[in-house]
Amino acid sequence: MSMMKIIRISLLLAILLFSAFYSKLQRLQSTSWVEPLPVAIYPINADGRDATANYINALAESDFKSLANFFNKQWTHYSELDFEPVRIQLMPALTVKPPQPPSSDGLLKTVFWSLRLRYWAYLNSQAADKATVNIFIQYQQLDPDRRLAHSLGLQKGLIGLVNAYADKRYQETNNVVIAHELLHTVGASDKYDLSTGQPIYPEGFAIPSKQYQQNKAELMAARIPLSATESEMPISLRYCVIGEQTAAEVGWVETNK
Repeated sequence: MSMMKIIRISLLLAILLFSAFYSKLQRLQSTSWVEPLPVAIYPINADGRDATANYINALAESDFKSLANFFNKQWTHYSELDFEPVRIQLMPALTVKPPQPPSSDGLLKTVFWSLRLRYWAYLNSQAADKATVNIFIQYQQLDPDRRLAHSLGLQKGLIGLVNAYADKRYQETNNVVIAHELLHTVGASDKYDLSTGQPIYPEGFAIPSKQYQQNKAELMAARIPLSATESEMPISLRYCVIGEQTAAEVGWVETNK
């Protein structure tokens, strides 16, 4: 093995070790819930259209108020403490797009993409607190012939990458996706079947005892179950809840472990 290759491998291992340590520190701070979790939202014009730019320029923090209201309300179900769990701040729009996920599966490709994304987020965020969750929203115009790419939330790096419509009619459904990915960054797992998209019983049901008589969605299931094969996306966070398993995963309640 050449000396140059040894140096490259050693450098990569050092980066991975530092990244793991830093991620662990972020995890501990972001789920301590002794002070509000800062959430910074960065809009991005993903399709480069003037209409999208105009939509982004008109955004205000009030457009994301339902996020704070939702988390405040859900917190009261698990604690008697008067506490604001998250604090939302709308940041200036970014002109640089994040690196996109690899088009094909592969562990090395995914690892390198994750490192690239975290480095990109580090360069383009303005967070002073290492425990800040950075949500990057890629806005685009509605296209009936093209579905939005899958959004994601990374616990390592506290990064959310959300694909959303630049349309006021979709502001509240966008906020549902933002809230879902935000909880991924602090340890929540999906509560739906990855192959079908259907909520998993019972953890993916807002009120498991009611079976398919549901009028709300468990946030990490992201859909309201109507039958064994049918479900619908909630139109706003008013029709979502944070279930007990999710609350335990993010540190809102103690587990028996």
